Amino acid sequence: MSKTTTLIKTIKFSHGHKVSQVNRGTITVSNIYEPYGEFSKAVTSIGVSLHGEENKSPDWIVHIPFNIIDEVIDALKEAKKVCAKEDIGYHPHDELAADTGGGS
Repeated sequence: MSKTTTLIKTIKFSHGHKVSQVNRGTITVSNIYEPYGEFSKAVTSIGVSLHGEENKSPDWIVHIPFNIIDEVIDALKEAKKVCAKEDIGYHPHDELAADTGGGS
């Protein structure tokens, strides 16, 4: 058997803070069998494209061995909990609540 890839899911997302800009990316999750040649173990591949350009290599790729996928999922869930507790999300008009500035 030679290297084969099975697409699991493509997730589209927006990033950045300017709505007028086209900041649409994609995260692609695939399983790759024999990724490094004959007899190499299968991995799950996660590719991130910041501009969602199809038919182009992702900006970042990580290969996760199947045997640690649950551990990675647990770490992602923990990261989500920490983010929710710290509320580090983007707030587009925080400057309006500032004590200084704002042009008034």
